[in-house]
Amino acid sequence: MIAVSIDGVLVPPEHAAISVFDRGLLFGDGLFEILRTWDGIAVDLEAHLDRLYEAAARLQIKAMNRELLAASVQRAITAAAAGEHRIRIILTRGPGPLVARIAALGPGRAIVIVEPLPPQSPQLTLAVVDWPLPRRNRPGAKTLAYLDHILARELAADAGADEGIRLDHEGNVVEGATSNIFAVRSGTVITPAIDEGVLPGITRARVLAICDRLGIATAVRTLPLSELQAADELFVTSALRGVVAVTRLDGVSRTAGPISAQIADEYERVMSET
Repeated sequence: MIAVSIDGVLVPPEHAAISVFDRGLLFGDGLFEILRTWDGIAVDLEAHLDRLYEAAARLQIKAMNRELLAASVQRAITAAAAGEHRIRIILTRGPGPLVARIAALGPGRAIVIVEPLPPQSPQLTLAVVDWPLPRRNRPGAKTLAYLDHILARELAADAGADEGIRLDHEGNVVEGATSNIFAVRSGTVITPAIDEGVLPGITRARVLAICDRLGIATAVRTLPLSELQAADELFVTSALRGVVAVTRLDGVSRTAGPISAQIADEYERVMSET
């Protein structure tokens, strides 16, 4: 069952609507977060709201009160009934004149969509796509202007892969089209740094904490494509997928390794017990 909340009010999905003048529709002027439930609980909701409201403040979006939005998420989960669910939280800048200063707009709209969680594969394949990330001077944000990421994923699908790898203009690995990237070399887990424009993934942060707790060495730094290709193991992370081993890179088969498996098992345990 699908549940939808708009500005804290549950509405029938078939009647859920916003203005055609909403800036989110017209300009991609808004933000979103996606997470899932574990045993019916939105375990990482607060972490996702932290990231959402930090980005909203940076973009000067006049967002719904955080506590009210969190409560509306919980109500939507309850309304969606039993089972595991995918949760999408959307903030838009709201409707307004087609030409207007940001300061004159608002308040924004808050939308929550809760739907059954699709099956998640325990492994996936990657392809480097010719769709470089634009230069960033700050961590990435999940804005509604998401076509860039969708096109990167489509290019990966055209290459016969599940997920695309995005590079910067120097040819270094930044992130997946919809995920964070990790490589394992000589027992060390390596992932690109946030200050290189990487989306500060919630699952990414959990994985780094898990590695620290398990005594697995980590390195957060520039990751050249050549180093990714030479890695002993590869895995990706996202809120829906969790920790997923990579079994093919650019058509070359790879083995799902023991460190990736150990981290994935620990992640599943932590999320199920939190």
